[in-house]
Amino acid sequence: MPHIFSISRFRMATDGPGVSTLIGLPGCPLNCPYCPNPVCHADDSPWPCYSARELIDFVRRDELYMRMTGGGIVFGGGEPLNEWEFIKECALYSKETIPAIPIRIETSLQAGIENVQELLPYISLWIIDIKDLNPDIYYRYTHVQMDLMWQNLMYIVQHAPYGQDSIWVRVPRIPEYNTSRNVRESVRILQPYVKHIEVFSYRLPVKKKEEMTK
Repeated sequence: MPHIFSISRFRMATDGPGVSTLIGLPGCPLNCPYCPNPVCHADDSPWPCYSARELIDFVRRDELYMRMTGGGIVFGGGEPLNEWEFIKECALYSKETIPAIPIRIETSLQAGIENVQELLPYISLWIIDIKDLNPDIYYRYTHVQMDLMWQNLMYIVQHAPYGQDSIWVRVPRIPEYNTSRNVRESVRILQPYVKHIEVFSYRLPVKKKEEMTK
């Protein structure tokens, strides 16, 4: 059973359509300066563990809202693909009750392609943050190479059972790392493969008062 560092309920249209519950799974291969969940890198926090049955039963309390709005359960992190076995168990248990809760995933795709292949039949929506498609910018921001992310993205594009509508790619404007021109170039590269592309800007972390007075 994996640790879970957060369960965020009643998220409206922030992780795909409708009302969703976001499950935060720790562990990430990236080292992004503007990471919204730096706690996911900690390995000694007393986070609770859930079995697949316990988690889905907990999420089901909001099932009516999800069903009425077209929402679902979203696994994020961290890099949730590293916990593909647990997510698969959740999807299988969810299917035991009709209608099943749709399973979504927010990912950087920095995991082995075998993990993607195992989860592909169960994921109704892939929400993918690609950072930037300039290899130098990607490496400078994440401290890893982008090749694995691109390989996994192309595999999903070619094999996703729910088609193009199940792939949402996010292209961020990252202050101090890329420019609006870089973002436009990433979008241009993606357009032949992906229909849903979201462009947005990362917000700089708010500096603490003591940092501002130094």
